[in-house]
Amino acid sequence: MQELEQSYKIIGDNVYRFRVLNHMTQEELAEYSNVSGAYISQIERANLHKGITCTVIINIAKALGVPVCVLMSEKPCQHYLEYLNNVAIHRTTDENSAIASSSSSN
Repeated sequence: MQELEQSYKIIGDNVYRFRVLNHMTQEELAEYSNVSGAYISQIERANLHKGITCTVIINIAKALGVPVCVLMSEKPCQHYLEYLNNVAIHRTTDENSAIASSSSSN
């Protein structure tokens, strides 16, 4: 049973991490994943009484824009690292655009 609880914790930590990276609230992720906000909260806290279905994991992964394996990975896998790199590139581009816009308006 501890192994299963550890798996839920890994999934919950990854859902939280990628939700925050996507600047999403639990309610937004819930809406995009077709589940309740309370259920997203339970998943992130690994406070599940019945487990998580494959359908829910797939829907959450789609809503977060990551492969399912990323949510289930204990260690950073190649997909996980690629996603983090893409987030960093987009942030840098967006930040540079914001700086350029504010500089040109001065």
